Amino acid sequence: MLIHPGNASPEFRTLFDRFPGARLARPDDSAALSNFFNATAMSTNGFNFGFTRGEDYFSLPSLQSDRFATLVCEENNSIVGVGAVSMRKGFVRGKKQSICYLQDLRLIPTASARMRQTLYALFCEFVRVCPSLSDFDNCSVFLTAILNDNAAARSALSRPSFPLEYVRLAQYKAHVWPKLSLWPKHAHRAEMNLNSKETALLAFYESQLGKLGFDLTTDDIIRLQNHSTPVVVERNAEIQAACLLVDTSAERRIRSQYAPLGWAIETSGTYITAFRVKRSASHLERASLERTLMRKALRTSQGLPGNFTGFIETENALHKGGAWRTKIRFSIAGGLYRVFHPEHLRLDNFQNGFLRPAHTAAFDWVMS
Repeated sequence: MLIHPGNASPEFRTLFDRFPGARLARPDDSAALSNFFNATAMSTNGFNFGFTRGEDYFSLPSLQSDRFATLVCEENNSIVGVGAVSMRKGFVRGKKQSICYLQDLRLIPTASARMRQTLYALFCEFVRVCPSLSDFDNCSVFLTAILNDNAAARSALSRPSFPLEYVRLAQYKAHVWPKLSLWPKHAHRAEMNLNSKETALLAFYESQLGKLGFDLTTDDIIRLQNHSTPVVVERNAEIQAACLLVDTSAERRIRSQYAPLGWAIETSGTYITAFRVKRSASHLERASLERTLMRKALRTSQGLPGNFTGFIETENALHKGGAWRTKIRFSIAGGLYRVFHPEHLRLDNFQNGFLRPAHTAAFDWVMS
């Protein structure tokens, strides 16, 4: 659900009174926000790349979350800066609670210094007061992801006037496998209908989710059902391992440019998400099931729309190496961070938003 001026709490609406030129996005901003993101990019090692957002900017956060909002800054009636938040239920130290994901913090290069300061100040103030906002279930746990090579973002967030703290919780690698043309691709969007087999899949996830830090819930699985192809490994008619191949080509595409060579491409793919193996499996059995599931997922993905298959591997996850780590792939590293305002240190149970040393974080591309 989009939180906008028509349904936001008075406390949330009055937040913008202190920031001239800033406002809460409205439903009719969707096309303008998509155009804004389709024209901006991030930079790493000579490459400019970004996720374009199709024709409906709000379609992606509606897949990612229960509630979401976008903070907008304007100059001369044009959008020059954006920051967004999406909220869903997740597991923190084994208990389900609200988790906010901060994303889409973006400014165009021509934005004035005043408006740059406005966006960062507004973003910080929103994070500070969010634990008191009913709009986001009084959420006090904020996560975001930053690519290791995104020097511009790291520099912007490290400025002395920016009070928010960023603590890295986990490293991750985003892997991309190009799809070969040996398999015919289905022309239609993948769909997962809740027949008896998918009911068994939900039961499998119900029994397996919740043990990782910031884990998915079955609400996330259901939310993605009309965008997903389930892949399972069974034994004696019982699911041993499962994942979803999620198609978000209408909601998000990758645009890459390499200016020195004049090279540019826009492409889409399927994302491996909710990759889980039954917890009762032994270590050796688990490794075998992971390899089998990954090979089956990559093989199935070849027949689905898009030009690549994407998967995020978090540190400390059990799928180390294995046959699925083929040479024909691209990888980029990043970090999952907890974001908090210094005032949050006084919140009850603030420490519970962090992972314990033995915990593995769940982080899915589709949810970021």
